[in-house]
Amino acid sequence: MMEHFTSPVILGFDQVSARVADLLRDESNLAGSAVDRVYLPENTRQVADAVRQADLESAPLTVGGARTGITGGAVPTAGDWVLSLSRMTRILASGVDPASGQGWIRVEAGLSLADLDRLLAESPPETLPPPAAGGGTGWAYPVDPTEWSASVGGTVATNASGARSFRFGPTGSWVRALTVVLPDGRIRDVRRGQVRARDGLLDWPEGVGRLRIPSLRRPRSKSVAGYDVRPDVDLVDLLVGSEGTLAVITEVELALIPRPQNLLALFTFLPPGAQGLALARHLRDDAGLSPLTLEYLGAESLTLLRAERDHGVQGIPSFPDDADSGVFMEFAPDDDEALGALVETLDGALRAFGGDLDSTWAGDDADEARRMRTLRHAVPDAVNRRIAMARRAVPGLHKVGTDLSVPDDAAEEMEGIYRDRLASAGMPFVLFGHAAENHLHANLIPGSIQELARAKALHLELAREAVRLGGAVTAEHGIGRLKRELLPIQFGDDGVRELQAVKSAFDPRWILGPGVLFDSRP
Repeated sequence: MMEHFTSPVILGFDQVSARVADLLRDESNLAGSAVDRVYLPENTRQVADAVRQADLESAPLTVGGARTGITGGAVPTAGDWVLSLSRMTRILASGVDPASGQGWIRVEAGLSLADLDRLLAESPPETLPPPAAGGGTGWAYPVDPTEWSASVGGTVATNASGARSFRFGPTGSWVRALTVVLPDGRIRDVRRGQVRARDGLLDWPEGVGRLRIPSLRRPRSKSVAGYDVRPDVDLVDLLVGSEGTLAVITEVELALIPRPQNLLALFTFLPPGAQGLALARHLRDDAGLSPLTLEYLGAESLTLLRAERDHGVQGIPSFPDDADSGVFMEFAPDDDEALGALVETLDGALRAFGGDLDSTWAGDDADEARRMRTLRHAVPDAVNRRIAMARRAVPGLHKVGTDLSVPDDAAEEMEGIYRDRLASAGMPFVLFGHAAENHLHANLIPGSIQELARAKALHLELAREAVRLGGAVTAEHGIGRLKRELLPIQFGDDGVRELQAVKSAFDPRWILGPGVLFDSRP
């Protein structure tokens, strides 16, 4: 380490490659460029020192944390410096709001979701007493992205969601306050409700002064495409989901919920001809059920998992050989009476859509729920293994995955579009995802460069269809560096320029997140 830098730093291509090469990549499999400077700050002040130095030297700065993103946002380009928040993992404060009775906790951005959940479940701070109401014995953070090794800061930067977001909303719904470092190194605390746009004008003298919020047509469905530019947007929401391009998020204050006392997890498997997606939507809308989670696995997903097991892949939980689709559900019944009513309602719903309780895997403890989640998450893992094998013969191959969502009134039409277009794609694919929000992931698995080109073209075609139906080109993964061509599909070229103006207001020198969201500065 070089001692004359306030923020710990590793200098030189050789030293970076030898000591922290893993900080130059993320889960996107995007090939990063070699860099000659990596900062490893341990607190907000050190982050500010690093950002200020980058601003003084006009050095582009790529920010990373746990690097679990799949759109390449944490992968540096040539000439970048890297700022890793991986050492910032402290719990800073916690308490219960005396007015609302809501628990909250303030953490550094590098803390993982898994560690946060473990702390809340096993050793909560003394300043966080059990809830006075709500039935829980402790507190929990309800947002549930697929990857629990993700850092809190990373999930805030992407406004991550997941299996429970239709019930609890995305990450931004649970952010009470932020500490951020602006691109010139200034540290600012931002609390929800303190700075809010009025009629499309945001006034923040301590930060960017006066900012005109673009007037863009927003999707009618779940979306993380670009910045939140509602005319009355709260400054917190403008920063949440900005993918590290407006400021560096260093501390986050999160709202909590009472931890459910009872958890019932079920994975129902449906025969050919049953309507898995329609079942999931029915379960979502049944007022007597209130599921926490509703996830869908299509026929191709289950076929892929069977093939993986046949090839010796370990750790994939078993499921019926004749299953053609599956729906994973979680519920939190208050007591035995509520549980009985839930099971009765669920039995009727399953029968109406071609399923039954006999073909349903059920569990009422955390271990069984984890095994079911393992089955759900085994699908993208299997896709990644197939792509890795294909890449040995054809370097440069990667999967092409959609992250599209549509409004409720377009769900059936989009489902048909997926089925028709994917069936004629001429390559293996799987379809799975968050059925309750009409947010499915199609993963195409090309085996050649020609198939890769077709898969990319199909992705753009499907994105245009989603936007035509009032939907979003990305509902949870963000744009990053890999999906920049989707932003004009969502907002048009003029809309992208308006978003770039927001970036320029926060970051006039375009220091932060080079190549993220936008190809280049206007």
